[in-house]
Amino acid sequence: MSFFCCAEQLLAQRLGRRIAQRNCELRTPFSTFWNAFRGVSGRDRWKLLHLLPSIFRSESRSVPEESCAFDSLAEYGAKYSQLAKMLGRPEQIPPMGETEFLDAMVHRTIWYPGGIGVNDFFFLTALVGILAPPRVIEIGTSTGFSAAIIAAALSRRHGKDGAACVDTIDLNTQWFVDETKLSGFEIQSLFPDFASMIRLHVPHDSSFVAKLSQPNELKVAFIDADHRHPRVLLDVLRVAPFVDADGWIVLHDIHLGSLGKKMKASGEPTPFAMPYGAEWFFQNWPFRKIDGGNIGAIQLPNDKRALVPFALRLMSLPFEIENKAAVRARAAIHRSFAQLL
Repeated sequence: MSFFCCAEQLLAQRLGRRIAQRNCELRTPFSTFWNAFRGVSGRDRWKLLHLLPSIFRSESRSVPEESCAFDSLAEYGAKYSQLAKMLGRPEQIPPMGETEFLDAMVHRTIWYPGGIGVNDFFFLTALVGILAPPRVIEIGTSTGFSAAIIAAALSRRHGKDGAACVDTIDLNTQWFVDETKLSGFEIQSLFPDFASMIRLHVPHDSSFVAKLSQPNELKVAFIDADHRHPRVLLDVLRVAPFVDADGWIVLHDIHLGSLGKKMKASGEPTPFAMPYGAEWFFQNWPFRKIDGGNIGAIQLPNDKRALVPFALRLMSLPFEIENKAAVRARAAIHRSFAQLL
């Protein structure tokens, strides 16, 4: 192994230790750029070269982080109004029946592990309801609860007659916690009124978005799949070409790694792996974003080529996957650049 490779690995380890510091700056190692240069097609190599100044410039967050966490149903209306102003829709108010629906979801009898929490689905419901897109794409179906939450929010804006829908994509046909259950099993059992609005696509990964959408079509997407770095980055890069430049991508578990660290420090058992991928991505996102607690929304830049330098900087952090999985993820990230350059 060369001296430079050893030095870069040492740098990556040090960056991994510093990631809890919210304002740390990332830099693109030359080897990361060189691997990307070799991984893209000949035509795209020239486009990548044009981005060299921004690729090798360290990027600190220039856009102040906004915050709008929904801590209780009692303050839902006030937080909804705050979020609506942030999203440029100050006229929006919660539609009739929304707080009653959310209260029923808070008090449902069965809670399955791995799903979004109460404060998370308050934020998700409000954002979807405020922006009221005709369609939302979700990456990571799990039980189907979050897809149904999105469908319910859309139904209160568009009705249930087909004017709006949710496409939810999952790599697994069975629920990852219990393989005796199918992915999306809660959709029909808990939300039969909204089941017709939800289209389940399994077994597929985020690359399947290209078969469902046109470029710049979407206003909202929700990513809640594999949280290990760089899988979150890969999902965002694959979805980004199909999201409007002023659209939003919602990410779940943006504080999962730190939460897991605190639980372990206090001696609490963690029910499943708690990686940092979503947290690292959200913390280092250099464009507009809204922190909603353990869920957050990022807004894409007007020029999506800016995602490439960001991706290369983020890839300087140590991967949370190894061996062939890491090699495949890196190659897939390089291929995703083609639709951004």
